[in-house]
Amino acid sequence: MKVEYACGTCGSDHISRDAWADWDAETQQWVLGAVFDYAHCHRCEGETSLTERTIGPEGEASPETAE
Repeated sequence: MKVEYACGTCGSDHISRDAWADWDAETQQWVLGAVFDYAHCHRCEGETSLTERTIGPEGEASPETAE
């Protein structure tokens, strides 16, 4: 089952989360180290809570749970 996250206010999927990335010298890539609670909606231009939606076989999303 695939999911997507969206703004709990406007439903936009143009969102970001606060996170840390750690440098992995062996792979020469940044690796996600931690994800924090703060979420930002670029459409609303501010802090938001996120909604998780399942993505159906045709690509349509349906509301599922709030984060």
